Amino acid sequence: MNKDQFKNLLAVNLRLLNPQVTDRLRRKGKSGVELTNKLKMQFLLNGLIFFLIYGTVMLPINLVEYPDMFTYYVVLFVLLAISQSISGIYSVFFAGKDLNNYLPLPFKQKEIFLSKVTVVAMNVIPFVFPLFIAFFSTAWHAGVMIPIALLLSVIAFCIILTIILFACAIIVFALTKTKIFRKHQKMVMNGLMAVTLVIAMAGILLVNNSDYMAGKHQAINPIILPLFKTFVEPMSVISLLNWAGLIIVLLILGFILKRSILPHLGSQLTSINSQMLSASGKRKHVERKNLNAILDAYNRQVLKESNMLLQVLVNSVALPLIFIISFAFTQIPNDLPLKWVGVFFVGGLAFSAFTTNSTTVVANIISLDRGSLEFVSSLPISMKQYLKRKFLLGFIFQIIINLALIIVMIIVWKLNLYLSLSMILSTIWGTYLVSLYYFSRDYRLRITNWTNVTELFNRGGGNMAIVLKMLIVMILSVGIIILYSFLIGTGKPTFIVNGTAALLIIALSFIVVEHYRQKFWQKFE
Repeated sequence: MNKDQFKNLLAVNLRLLNPQVTDRLRRKGKSGVELTNKLKMQFLLNGLIFFLIYGTVMLPINLVEYPDMFTYYVVLFVLLAISQSISGIYSVFFAGKDLNNYLPLPFKQKEIFLSKVTVVAMNVIPFVFPLFIAFFSTAWHAGVMIPIALLLSVIAFCIILTIILFACAIIVFALTKTKIFRKHQKMVMNGLMAVTLVIAMAGILLVNNSDYMAGKHQAINPIILPLFKTFVEPMSVISLLNWAGLIIVLLILGFILKRSILPHLGSQLTSINSQMLSASGKRKHVERKNLNAILDAYNRQVLKESNMLLQVLVNSVALPLIFIISFAFTQIPNDLPLKWVGVFFVGGLAFSAFTTNSTTVVANIISLDRGSLEFVSSLPISMKQYLKRKFLLGFIFQIIINLALIIVMIIVWKLNLYLSLSMILSTIWGTYLVSLYYFSRDYRLRITNWTNVTELFNRGGGNMAIVLKMLIVMILSVGIIILYSFLIGTGKPTFIVNGTAALLIIALSFIVVEHYRQKFWQKFE
């Protein structure tokens, strides 16, 4: 492999990975190697920030005494890595628009593959970084010297992540060779993602059972036990066998990729992309006379062409659902009185802010137009009407997702009718308010020349920003809900507490709606 060519490919992909950061650095006069180094430093800085954020939460936990919790963390984040990797590989390799730019150039198949897999890894790492923290925390609490614990954790994390990426690449590329994939590409990939999510949720449910919440230790997964021993007793026979096993698995997957995937990478990608283009060119002609119906049909078609639904399924459903299931086993009495309605209403608002993020449809639906937005603006139709139809579609799509997740929580918690209605109504309203922010943000940060949906998701800080916002929302929400619950539960006048909360919610809602009416919607009148 030509290292210089690989570095050039990686430099290009680093620029595409976070276009907003790239543009900001270019405006500061950075270019060439200097720009590439700055982007690399940005990635390393992100890793340090994640280490500090997750470390403050996880490092104090002595996982040596809780091998069941170690099992939980490993299973949770390995399953999340699998979901993220499958969607990322499909998006970067098959749904991207940059393949034709590489074909005339003298790049080897291996260089193209590794550069794209590296991009996928960069997007996966922020979501699974706690896995590295779990490794380091276990070794550290087991008495291993910090430099050695850090080295072992880095090596194990890199090997396991590489195994996951290689295995997911083999699965995705093997699927693309089947006849059913060629005929029903989106259906097969959506089905694969649905199966992955079901397996992930089932696995989390198995390891996060009510016994643990009752104070009992869970059974340690025998598959994960050797990995646990690797950090507790790094010089034991089990640890050495575990290292040998991981390396053997990695070599086997690498051999399969080298023999069955890389030799046919260019032809396979060209074939699949050409089929996708020909399939997207086939349209059913439907007579529509109503302008709103025409706009709605166009917007739905834009979603289909961009591979957006698959990405939304993973990025805006998988991570929130994992968080929900992780924390949903907190024992909540199902016979709470009516005075707790306000607490659950605030919980629904917080939930909406947590699940509605930059990976949702409503946060990207304007940019999905690419250059067509300028063409639409030149037509004799109301731009405000056009954008409102877009907003409505994205909002409805997110409402369906959020309500489905809320219903899961209601079933798990076994909430009574009035608490359930309170969460459902607040989820609808909270989703509307947060959608206003992300829709206007999409217009402000819109990109017309993106090559894959990942570029859209990475606007304004990338995956780091997504996870940071989720953590901030979670911390603030937990603080507010604990304070609200304390005031309700300590005998304070219920009418005054709930009335004050209601007035604050109404006032803040009015401020948000009025702000976006004046600062965003009025621009198109």
